[in-house]
Amino acid sequence: MGSKSLAAQEMMSILETLSVIISIVEFIMGIFGNGFIILILCNDWIRKRKSSLIDFILMGLAGFRICFLCATLSTITFQLVYEKVLVSKSVLMIVIILWTGSNYFCTASSTCLTVFYFFKIANFSNPVFLWMKQKMRVVLLVIILGSVFSFCVSLVFIDVFTSVSMQHLVKIEQNFTSHYTKKFYDSLIYFIPLNIILFIFFVVSLSSFLLLLFSLWRHTKRMKLQGMYSRDLSMEAHVRAMKAMISSLLLFITHYVGYLMIMLEYCVQDTVTIRVFMHLLLFLYPSGHPFLLILWNSKLKQASLCVLRKLKCVKEDIIPHYQK
Repeated sequence: MGSKSLAAQEMMSILETLSVIISIVEFIMGIFGNGFIILILCNDWIRKRKSSLIDFILMGLAGFRICFLCATLSTITFQLVYEKVLVSKSVLMIVIILWTGSNYFCTASSTCLTVFYFFKIANFSNPVFLWMKQKMRVVLLVIILGSVFSFCVSLVFIDVFTSVSMQHLVKIEQNFTSHYTKKFYDSLIYFIPLNIILFIFFVVSLSSFLLLLFSLWRHTKRMKLQGMYSRDLSMEAHVRAMKAMISSLLLFITHYVGYLMIMLEYCVQDTVTIRVFMHLLLFLYPSGHPFLLILWNSKLKQASLCVLRKLKCVKEDIIPHYQK
């Protein structure tokens, strides 16, 4: 029994270490990818003294994702290394507020990006669509203000949620099964109000994608009726936007699978394995999506290729020097 217990502890230690390594690698990738987007777009803004709406959205999204990555890494650090610090309600509350706020604004910015693609590329004759397309900046502003309002409202639930978490931390030595079951249900009560706005943002993004898909279907059908079977510029724009939307939606779903696993962590005893996958999924969206944005955006793609060419030239200059 002693050897089995020791082996189990060693396995848990390995998984904990793996979780930390995965988190750090994805964190560095996310900071690099999002930082690259901000650097290139800010440099272009300063050089041209003007910036497009899409550039503002991408810069905001990248900035909020950097904040989210830092808040997530701080939360994981508290959980894995400085768990006793979480006994302080003020520290726990600050961590939850920073994580929730950055999560809200990341999702709002991502939704703005999806809505922007939809209004720029979709082609409908519906008067409501045409009016909203003309007022697109107002629509995007409403999304941002909605996230700000929801975040302010969520502060009430965050305070209650923090108090409940503190109560369970104090009672952790009592009946283990009832403790985790009660903690799960109590957390779920406050988890739902905190994430209603995130669900709304997801519905808006999904609706934009489906409507864009419908717009592409109508455009393709119209072209076939006219005897045109090759892709035109409008179809190419539809396809590029849909690729960007699909990647964003899939990573968004993956991200919130990890988010839901946080809740699962409350009702099971062995949470180390869950924590490894949870950290992997939580970082995947803000760390992986920037590289897809660079791939789909012509300005960012061109800048990244230029950087790669310069790095290649530097490498070719350094290697012969060391060989001598």
